Amino acid sequence: MRVPWPKRISIIVVPEGGAHTYNFHIRTVLLVITAVVFATLLLMSIASMFSYGRLAISSADNLRLNRRIRLMEVELEKVRTLEAQLMRSDKLRLRVLALLGASMEGLDSLAVSKDALAATNMQDELRLQEQNFLRSIPTSWPTQGPVTRKFSKASSGSKSYHPGLDIAAVTGVPVRSAAGGTVIFAGIDEEYGNLVVVEHGMGLESRYAHNDRISVREGDRVRRGQILAAVGSTGNSSAPHLHFEIRKDGVPVDPLQYLD
Repeated sequence: MRVPWPKRISIIVVPEGGAHTYNFHIRTVLLVITAVVFATLLLMSIASMFSYGRLAISSADNLRLNRRIRLMEVELEKVRTLEAQLMRSDKLRLRVLALLGASMEGLDSLAVSKDALAATNMQDELRLQEQNFLRSIPTSWPTQGPVTRKFSKASSGSKSYHPGLDIAAVTGVPVRSAAGGTVIFAGIDEEYGNLVVVEHGMGLESRYAHNDRISVREGDRVRRGQILAAVGSTGNSSAPHLHFEIRKDGVPVDPLQYLD
């Protein structure tokens, strides 16, 4: 025999000492509806959390992809220029080889002509330029740590203006070159403190500011990942961090467009 659901549920509260008791009556239907609504809201909250997590991950991936696409678009034109030079070199090489083939009949040996040697040297030079071009793009992070302030291209003098990235780190952590290049400044700046500036070619330069100490001198050739300085808090700085800039033709650009 099935026991019917009670229409009401009574709750009796007995205080310490038992002088008085308090009776509360709750309708069973109301209690069931409340429990169902609570469970539904809980399930919806959990589902929303999972959806937000997937959306956040997808948004971060899209942001990294868009930065990489912008960098590729900026540099693609330069690669096309190199490609055009290589094509001209290949045409010259084919013409020289054709001339050599026409003159080889009846000859036991043939010295390489000046034109052929010039074509070969041109190709080697273009390949070297292409390698130097790839090595000179500042894509490596200069130090490890959280980014506490991002790039802002507001007008100079504005409170929101910030021409680079601030990367928090402990004093003494190595600061490394973002790409190969030449040190064009290594010294003290009133605003930047102990400052290192590396010129990478093609109008690109990187700046490393507020260092505790500097490990390179002006005129030094540096490679990607080479230690330039140590994180500090010199100049206009309130805590140890690295202020990192990338400039294109003297104009600050967002380093996140270049960094891997």
